[in-house]
Amino acid sequence: MLNKKLLFIAVIIMLGTGCRSIASTVKTDRLRNFPAEISEGDIIHVATGEKITFSQLADSFDGARIIYVGEVHSNRESHELELQVLKEFYKRSNGNLAVGMEMFKRPHQKILDKWTNGEISEKELLYSTDWDYEWGYDYNHYKEIMDFVRDNKIPVIAMNITKGFGKTIRKKGLEGLSEEEKETLPEIDTTDVYHRKYLERILMGHGHGDTDMSGLFEKFYQVQCAWEDVMADSITRYLSTPQAKGKKLLVFVGGGHIIYHFGVPKRVYRNNHLPYLTIETYEKRTLNPDKDHPLFAGDIPLQPADYVKVVQLPEPKKTKVVLGVMIRNLPEDGKEEEKEENNKEQKYKVVMDDVREDSPAGKAKLQAGDIILSMDGETMNRVFDVIYHVRQKKAGDTCKIKILRGKEEMTVDVTFFESKK
Repeated sequence: MLNKKLLFIAVIIMLGTGCRSIASTVKTDRLRNFPAEISEGDIIHVATGEKITFSQLADSFDGARIIYVGEVHSNRESHELELQVLKEFYKRSNGNLAVGMEMFKRPHQKILDKWTNGEISEKELLYSTDWDYEWGYDYNHYKEIMDFVRDNKIPVIAMNITKGFGKTIRKKGLEGLSEEEKETLPEIDTTDVYHRKYLERILMGHGHGDTDMSGLFEKFYQVQCAWEDVMADSITRYLSTPQAKGKKLLVFVGGGHIIYHFGVPKRVYRNNHLPYLTIETYEKRTLNPDKDHPLFAGDIPLQPADYVKVVQLPEPKKTKVVLGVMIRNLPEDGKEEEKEENNKEQKYKVVMDDVREDSPAGKAKLQAGDIILSMDGETMNRVFDVIYHVRQKKAGDTCKIKILRGKEEMTVDVTFFESKK
């Protein structure tokens, strides 16, 4: 009897020791297979730590119905990977492919359909989807992707809620939404422990670690969960439609929404159980040995992705050309309106409120109060038209700007040069 008691106690001790041992080795075990030395351009199969070629990565596409590519929004190499995956997945699926994009919001789906069908221009796409407000990142990073889907008539799925709705959730919280607002959302899951831990780290990393952030975090967390459940809902809904029959889906989304699988991928999988894989972009950087590896949080015992593509940190922002004016829309009847976005068809006069002396506009002697009528012969009907036209310019380019000054029309030649302002 005594021996049995001693044996029982020994087993308990061993189990207890074993549990502590497992917990203490989570970090090292998960990093053990990950290469100690990585270089820009490496593709790593996370489960084994093997470095593979893109061709070997592409061989895994055939078994997936959905592929998620987690991008770094401002990193051009990240978008080059997306384009490479898009072209390969399109080829391997014999053209039976659709693309889901976080960058576009669900109310803009009809606009994306027009883009796919070649019915609108790039300028109309950006204006009608409020690209600068709703997304804000450099469209040039996405241009080749969007051109490829249009040229090949690949359906693009708008996945996310609008920025304004996100602000409403942040202000009211999910419980504070009206019944009408709640009806536009799927069920929002805020119960994933590891997902919460990950986003707590994100918020603390943005300088909130020394303050009581409980209230701030809950609002932040609810918005994140709403984004991810809405995007998952967009994917699930599309794949259940007759139009999606036989199609595969490629999803472009911020890396934080797919890392550890618990963002969008998990929420989609529990709805349809379709096979998928994740490709995460990782910006190589100097690591602090006293801190967790960016891909392997010590308190999250999950693999960050199926594959990781290593890219270099982006170079400092280059100087760009600007016109150097403060401009606003003035309705043609001369009456100010509070919200231009409520009427996309409205035409305006574009008025200069201020001109910087050291800018291209200042050097050309443009003045506050001037009204821009056209640029290089193209009529300017709103501020967006001017911004879009200037973005097509580079240092050394010239532009003929027709203006109205008082009652006199005149044409001014402007030469663009680089500016850091």
